[in-house]
Amino acid sequence: MRLTLRNTARPSRLQVKKGTQTVNAGGQTTRGVDVQLSTRPIWHHLRPYVTFEYLHSTIDNNIAATTTSGTSDFLRTKGKTAIRSPHEMAGIGIDYDDGSFWFSGQVKYVGKQYATFMNDNAIPQYITNNVGMGYRFHNAGFLKSPQIQLNMQNLTGAKFRSGVYGFTTNASATKGVFGGTIAGSSPSYYLQVPFSAMVTLSTGF
Repeated sequence: MRLTLRNTARPSRLQVKKGTQTVNAGGQTTRGVDVQLSTRPIWHHLRPYVTFEYLHSTIDNNIAATTTSGTSDFLRTKGKTAIRSPHEMAGIGIDYDDGSFWFSGQVKYVGKQYATFMNDNAIPQYITNNVGMGYRFHNAGFLKSPQIQLNMQNLTGAKFRSGVYGFTTNASATKGVFGGTIAGSSPSYYLQVPFSAMVTLSTGF
C-alpha cells in the first residue's frame, strides 16, 4: 500500500475551547501493509486469529512557522514521522461460539505515536486487552432470541496515554531553517479508561 497526500490540512481538537485547529502540513507519504490471519473453528468451536499492521508515514516538507520575534521561518519537519502514525500494531485473539454460549478475547499492541510534527513529544507503545462473553437463550413467549452479554475492557487496570487529543507543531523551543527561535507548546492526550465491565440484556419481539 502506498498513499501520497499533498497540501494536507491536519484538523486537531482543542482542549481549551470548542472548535478545531487546522495546520497546513504540506505533503505526506504513507506506505504500509495490513495482514490478518484466522482459521475456521477448530477444536471445540475455538477460532484463533492474529493481526499485524506496519505503517511508514513521513512528512514531505518543512512546515511554515512564526518565530518569537514575529518573522517567518520553517520547522525542519521534512522526513519526520507523521503524527498519530504508529509504525506497528499487532493483535492476537480467540473466539468461541457453540450457537448458545460465545466468548471472545483480544490483546492488542500499539506502537509509539508522535504528537508533534517535530517528533519531540510522543505516546509510548502500549497494550490493551478486552474480553466479551454471552449466552443466547431459546425463544420464550413473545421474547425472540433473548441474550445476556458481558463486556470487559482493560482487565489489568493499566494507566497510560491512549491517543493524541490535540497535536502541536513542536513541544520544545526549536531553531528554524533560517535560524529563528520557534516557541513550543505541549500537546494533549487521551488517557486509557480504567477497568470497566458492562452487562447488556437484549431480545427481539
